[in-house]
Amino acid sequence: MKSYSPLKPGDEIRVVAPSQSMRVNSKRQYDRAQKRLKSLGYKITFGKSIKNVLNFGTASAINRANDINDAYRDKNVKAILAMQGGWLVNETLPLIDWRLVSSNPKPMIGFSDITVLVNAVYAKTGNIGYLGPTYHIIGAMAEWKYTLDSLASILIQESNIDLVKSKSWQIWSDKKGHKTKKWQVLQPGVAEGILIGGNLGSFYLLQGTEYQPSFKSKFILAIEDDDEAGVYTAREFSRRFESLLQLPNVRKNLQGVIIGRFQPNGKVSENDIVNIVASKRLGGIPVVSGVDFGHTLPMLTLPIGGKVKISASDTAIITIVN
Repeated sequence: MKSYSPLKPGDEIRVVAPSQSMRVNSKRQYDRAQKRLKSLGYKITFGKSIKNVLNFGTASAINRANDINDAYRDKNVKAILAMQGGWLVNETLPLIDWRLVSSNPKPMIGFSDITVLVNAVYAKTGNIGYLGPTYHIIGAMAEWKYTLDSLASILIQESNIDLVKSKSWQIWSDKKGHKTKKWQVLQPGVAEGILIGGNLGSFYLLQGTEYQPSFKSKFILAIEDDDEAGVYTAREFSRRFESLLQLPNVRKNLQGVIIGRFQPNGKVSENDIVNIVASKRLGGIPVVSGVDFGHTLPMLTLPIGGKVKISASDTAIITIVN
C-alpha cells in the first residue's frame, strides 16, 4: 500500500478520458467542475485526447493509454481525474506503462467503468487508487458540496476520516431529491482491511487477469451496481457478487462488505439486499448497505488499496484509516 504527498494549493490535476470522451453537450457541467476544483486552489489541465472519439464515445485505446502515461510522467501533475465513466477502459490496461505508474505514485480518481483502472493501479503497483467522482460528476448540481468535500479531504490526506452520510440524494436526471436514510447494518461487527471493489459489473471484468487485486490478505469489499440490467438489477448484482465469492481466497480473507446505493430504475429494494446478503453465507462479518457511493449523487471518495475500518452495531461507522 503506497500513499501520496498531500496536495497543496497551486498543484496540478490532470483530467484524462480513459473511458468516455468529453461530451459536447455538457460544457456547463464541465465549467462548474473546473470552477469548483479551482476554488480548492488547484490548477486543471487536460489530456490530449479527451475530445477524440473512435468507437462507443471513446478515443482509441492507444491514445487513451498515452494520456494516462503522460499524466504519470509529468512531474507537475499531482493527481489524475477521469473525465467520466462509460465503457472499454479495460482496453487501455495492456498499454499502460506500469513501471512508470509505480515509480510516480499519484492519485487516480473515478468510478463506474473507472473501477477497472483504480483497482488495476493497486493490483499492479500497490499504489492507492480512488473510487470517487469524475470531472463530469464534480460539475453536477445535486448535493455537490458533499461530493467535493469528500474528495478534498482525500487529496489533502486528512488523518483518519469518519465517513458521514449525505442529507439527501438523487439521480442525474431527477430534479427532486430523496432524504438519505441511515446506513443500514445488515450484519453487525467490527473489521479492518484493505478496501477493494467498486462498480460490480466493471470490477468483475478483471477476473482471471493480472489486473485483479489479490485476495491473499485481509480485505473489505465495496460494491454497487448500475441499472443497465433494468428490473433484473438485483439478480445481476447477486450473481456477480457470488462469482467474486467463489474466487480463491475471497471467503477466507473477506472481513466486511460495504454496499452502495442503487438507482431507482434498477428496482432493487431494501428487502432484495437483505435477502441477497443472507443467501451468501458470509458468516459473522459486518455488512453495511445504502452507503453514499454508486451511480447516484452525491458520492464519497473511497481509497482502493487503502485501509478502512467498519464498526457496525445499531449504527455504522466507516473510517478511512490514514
